[in-house]
Amino acid sequence: MKRLSPPLLILLSFVAIKVLVHLLTANGLGFQRDEFLYLALGRHLDWGYWSNPPFIGLAGWFTQTCLGDSLFATRLPSALAGGTLLWLTGSMVQELGGGRFAQWICGLAMLFSVAWLRAFSMLQPVPFDILCWTILSFLTLKWLKTGDTRWWWWIGAAAGIGFLIKYTLVFWAAAFFLALLLTPQRRVLLTPAPWKAAGVAVLLILPNLLWQWHYNFPVKAHMEELAREQLTHVQPLNFLVDQLLMQGPAGVLIWLAGLIFLLLAPLMKPYRFLGWFYVSILLIFLVLNGKSYYTLGAYPVLTAAGAVYWERALKRNWSQVVLTFALLLPGIFFFPTGIPVWPTERLSGYFKGLTEKGIEATRWEDGKLHDLPQDYADMLGWDELVNVVDSAVTVAGSEPYVIYGENYGQAGAVCHLRPEHRAHTYSFADSYRLWAPEHLPNAPKALIYINDEIGDDVKALFASITEVGAIRNPLAIEYGTKVWLCREPRSDMSAFWAERVQYVRRQFGIPMH
Repeated sequence: MKRLSPPLLILLSFVAIKVLVHLLTANGLGFQRDEFLYLALGRHLDWGYWSNPPFIGLAGWFTQTCLGDSLFATRLPSALAGGTLLWLTGSMVQELGGGRFAQWICGLAMLFSVAWLRAFSMLQPVPFDILCWTILSFLTLKWLKTGDTRWWWWIGAAAGIGFLIKYTLVFWAAAFFLALLLTPQRRVLLTPAPWKAAGVAVLLILPNLLWQWHYNFPVKAHMEELAREQLTHVQPLNFLVDQLLMQGPAGVLIWLAGLIFLLLAPLMKPYRFLGWFYVSILLIFLVLNGKSYYTLGAYPVLTAAGAVYWERALKRNWSQVVLTFALLLPGIFFFPTGIPVWPTERLSGYFKGLTEKGIEATRWEDGKLHDLPQDYADMLGWDELVNVVDSAVTVAGSEPYVIYGENYGQAGAVCHLRPEHRAHTYSFADSYRLWAPEHLPNAPKALIYINDEIGDDVKALFASITEVGAIRNPLAIEYGTKVWLCREPRSDMSAFWAERVQYVRRQFGIPMH
């Protein structure tokens, strides 16, 4: 039996550790808000959703159908994707000529990167998007190395799948094309290979495009809403600083060296295209006010190149030991910024200390600093919320009821954590507006309303409105969200609902069933 080479053993060891780290910490603070949405998508399989392509819905279906409803089961695919990412990055190290030390450095940088810890610890499109971009980098590297245009067939297929994972693949394609124009590889545009690859990609994404057309392109409305409510807070300086902070000290020391190595070293001349691709994607997102994490898929190939650079630059054992500790010690210190390994009170104190030192790890999409990172705060309060909803259902007694969540986190938490309430729960947020029935079943007489305040339309409809409870965890984003039991409707609830559904569909251009 053939023995595994030392570099391969090192790579496999890091892959196993990476997956194990995520599995051991999977049951952390709780489900994250967006995970509830993606699990809901899995219960409504389709070729598209309001703010997402179809892949994440398929992932949500798979976890619930094949693995179960637990937090561990939900996050298992992301953990495995993280291991695959590390494997591919190590494979690129090998393709670039790296040996044992390069694999060691690459493994440490990938294992302790804040971005890779955070992204692969939850069910969301981001880890699969990053993985797909990395597959594209690997395929591109193989094409650059061999000159064999047959790799373009695989590039086209991976690009098509990437579009079905996350629409930001469009920006990958734009940066890829721009990098081609900036490098001698532009000659390939005169051959059939890239155009055939584009044809393969279009065939793969065609079902989603037809779905978008049928629903009047909700992705356009979603992008306008995203630009209005979130991207407007993105500042170019913060975007650039985040590129340095996202990977943490363990990562930036490697990928930055890799970028310079690819752009300037004579040895890397055949692969210079990969460095120009990073420059191109950075410029595109700077111009378009993209979120900082949109660039994450461009970093694994830079990390691979950086690991090869440091192996070539550091020939003495003592210098290699120094670099190892330079990655290991900060990586351990910043580990909680990637995965919430402690209870909330200790995490809050930890992040307060970082903020006092000038390390802004808790800036949310609103541009402000808070007690916890936004992802962590979005994991809190959901159990408290569904317990209050249970109390409201108990008080309602035998009266037919509906539950309405103002946002998809509220509705999703009830649907997933309390499946017995799923058939009664509705929302007009995100993809829930696509599923809202025109007519309510069972002629409901009570509304369990989840929001931070009561709207005038609800006040006018019900004679009896009682606040049942609220989320009291001050660290939760949903802190202060209330649950009301609304009874004694002054007019027909079903007619009121039908009117609201028609209004929402007209507002967002959703065709009537």
